[in-house]
Amino acid sequence: MRKFILPILVLLIALSSCQSGQPVKTSPVTIPPGDLQQFADKFFAKQLKALHIPGAVFLFVQGDEVIYAGGYGYANLEQKIPMDAENTVVRIGSISKSFVATAVMQLVEQGKLDLHADVNQYLTAFQLEENYSEPVTLAHLLTHTAGFEDPPYTTSTDYTTLKPLREYLAANMPPRTHAPGEVYIYCSHGIDLAALIVEEVSGIPFVEYMEQNIFKPLGMEHTQYLLAPPMPENLATGYFYEKGGFLQKSVQVPQPMDYDNSYPSGSIVSTASDMAHFLTAQLQGGCYNDVCILRPETIAQMHEARVPTSREGQKATFGFVEWSLDGQRTVNHSGAIKGFGDILEFFPEQGFGYFISFNEECWQTSACTILQKFRDQFADRFFHYR
Repeated sequence: MRKFILPILVLLIALSSCQSGQPVKTSPVTIPPGDLQQFADKFFAKQLKALHIPGAVFLFVQGDEVIYAGGYGYANLEQKIPMDAENTVVRIGSISKSFVATAVMQLVEQGKLDLHADVNQYLTAFQLEENYSEPVTLAHLLTHTAGFEDPPYTTSTDYTTLKPLREYLAANMPPRTHAPGEVYIYCSHGIDLAALIVEEVSGIPFVEYMEQNIFKPLGMEHTQYLLAPPMPENLATGYFYEKGGFLQKSVQVPQPMDYDNSYPSGSIVSTASDMAHFLTAQLQGGCYNDVCILRPETIAQMHEARVPTSREGQKATFGFVEWSLDGQRTVNHSGAIKGFGDILEFFPEQGFGYFISFNEECWQTSACTILQKFRDQFADRFFHYR
């Protein structure tokens, strides 16, 4: 029997279908911008207050156009700086994994990588132990089926503790406890290993590769891997809501910037406006503003369902997960990092998608339920006849 081990965050946004009683649309869906703004304004005003979230940005792409972008609440409570979809910089957490997958697929297109070859042929600093008959491949790494256990997540507020990617992975790759392809185990180190392979094969540091081949071509001017000070201008402050008790007032505690040696998987910062460029490329066959980072057939290959997760009906793709929301096929990736939560979700057949980021701790508060509430209420509003 296959075993599937699901990460906590996927559980947080593993959502049930809406139960509105209204018939579901089966024809192409078009989202009217005015209706969307009205829906978003009402939704975020209510949920930020209810879930004690200081602020959020929301952006929606339909076709190749941003039809709505809005900021709600505050990027910084102490200074009363509002959230701004154009300018506020946010931490996108594990959505960074989708960018790593994009880089891998670029090199696959160029014939420099083979998704189904033994990854040891690309590694120079160390080799994976060959303790199973089947080798680990990039296809395994991108779908979390390489058989690695996921080690405890640790970070530091001291950026000087970060090590070069090759050195860190050589000493810290987790053990493989299952044969490749046998088990779905969400593991950041597998994605980090894919990033190291990008570095090895391209011949330039991974962060530099991402800047030259994804961020810059897509015009993502406010997007970077944040691995050391100085902090980007307009970076939102992440918060942790500490609920008060008897004679104690509830407070929002600002969270310090933390750093992670497993940085390819979760250390990108961006703006909602920049994320629209990446989202558009996913919807438009790899292209944004006549610049293409992937071919249409490669984008389709990335979005293809590959391996079931433990959530009924959900499957891993190369860099995302695929499932259904009220009968509509959706591809997404979520993120949670100290003081922030995020989701990038799109509907390939409908040609639209959205990005949400909010600046409240996701792991230890109820803030991440805003993603569930949004998906349910969005589907109820726009996927049902009225």
